[in-house]
Amino acid sequence: MSDETLIGRRYFLAGLAGFSSAGLLLTSGEKAFALRSSLTSLRSLEDSNMKVLHKSIVYSHPATDPYDLKNLYGFNHAASVVAFPDGRLMAAWFSGPFEASVHQVILASYSSDQAKSWTEPEVFQDFPRTSDFDPAFIADGNRTWFFFSVGRWNRYPGVRDQKNEVGDNSFKVYQRYSDDSGRSWSPAEIIYEKAGAGCRSNGIKLSTGELILPVHGYSNPVAGVLKSTDRGRTWKRYGQVTTSTVAHEPSCAELKNGDIMMVLRTGDGFLWQSFSKDKGETWSPAEKTGMVAVRSSHNLFSLTDGRLILTHNPSATARTPLTMRISKDSGKSWGQPFVLAEVPLPGKDDDWRQEVSYPSLAKLSDDTLVVVWGRLYLSDLQQWGDVHSARLRV
Repeated sequence: MSDETLIGRRYFLAGLAGFSSAGLLLTSGEKAFALRSSLTSLRSLEDSNMKVLHKSIVYSHPATDPYDLKNLYGFNHAASVVAFPDGRLMAAWFSGPFEASVHQVILASYSSDQAKSWTEPEVFQDFPRTSDFDPAFIADGNRTWFFFSVGRWNRYPGVRDQKNEVGDNSFKVYQRYSDDSGRSWSPAEIIYEKAGAGCRSNGIKLSTGELILPVHGYSNPVAGVLKSTDRGRTWKRYGQVTTSTVAHEPSCAELKNGDIMMVLRTGDGFLWQSFSKDKGETWSPAEKTGMVAVRSSHNLFSLTDGRLILTHNPSATARTPLTMRISKDSGKSWGQPFVLAEVPLPGKDDDWRQEVSYPSLAKLSDDTLVVVWGRLYLSDLQQWGDVHSARLRV
């Protein structure tokens, strides 16, 4: 048995064992389904057709102490990546001394050699006294759209919150765009500000030309999309997709028949899915898939030939390993998992979480893929995150 198979089996069994400790209840049928599908996949894990061409580090943390006043960019998380029309790549992520700091900004880095190397990051987006969160992109021909969320979790130092400027409902979704492959960008403008919403995964341009951006609510944990039919001039919210727990951080892909598939982060140890047959305006009731998944962001991506790629953490309790699977039948079944990255489970009292998580994908002109993700370490005294990338052929 290969090392990767042993790794996968260890994490899968740890995930099953963790259901009771995490308060997650599975029926005997669900356990049997998860066991059957996971063990079948793990037996042939080394047979995956995916091939990593090279890996690189987009950005390494310069500091680790969240209490250090000089630490501005130690915690880096939730990266997204896009390919520009000129072939360059841009990766963007939020960065600060710790997550949700009011000093949190969005950094950006660029690659001109298919993700072999990356430029030193620059502060790309920063609204003072708030937290800039969760960058996302849409590749729209010669135009590249950039989206992000801004709000303020922290009530300290004390402020009079007279206009929903603090807390869940403070978050709004903004957009910017570039028509010259990222060399200049439009000013930020609000496109959605109701009920405290945020984006996370990249949006998509449909084959019919409409733009779709997956969104979810903070105070109202349901999923949906923002849709534009006039090339980003106006956006309208569609969908109230719910699950038995929460419906967070949706990721969408257009299927070969023109339908849209949405995959959801939930709180019951599984991914859920929903479908739209009318370009994102109405959605089917969400249903639970058989794929075990921790509470973490995932990525659904459609290839030129119609295949789908799902990148996620297939564990009930840990954001590791980070795996990729391919579907050749529009998500009805999935192939063997390919382990993209992994970190050890916590092994000492002050090391309470490590993770490889929050993936994002972009396609290059030669149909290879670039994947970015975060590598995080959290303890009481250290909190840091790095951004990693890989180029793959599938």
